[in-house]
Amino acid sequence: MKITRPMVAGAVVALAGHGLALGVTLAVAIAAGGGPDADLDAGGRFGVLFFAVFTYGIAQLVLLGTCVALSGRLGRGSSSGLVAGWVLGLAASLSYLCGGFGA
Repeated sequence: MKITRPMVAGAVVALAGHGLALGVTLAVAIAAGGGPDADLDAGGRFGVLFFAVFTYGIAQLVLLGTCVALSGRLGRGSSSGLVAGWVLGLAASLSYLCGGFGA
């Protein structure tokens, strides 16, 4: 399979969407009481985790819907890139959220 410009463009769009979803999730988690200096008791941690997981799930559903809608309108190459970018971005962002990139 030859990698084309529409494929790369589709993957970049999907990966940018993941970055946006991750940024929104972190912003909501911080707004819910999380953050670097937060003193969270057990109930506070649950609240932050709930809002973060809920926001991340909604953001992923919106991103998936956007990728499906775009792949229907764009050509086959862009569709393949969108799917590949969404899958790779999901794996990378879940790994990041679960602490996979930390030392």
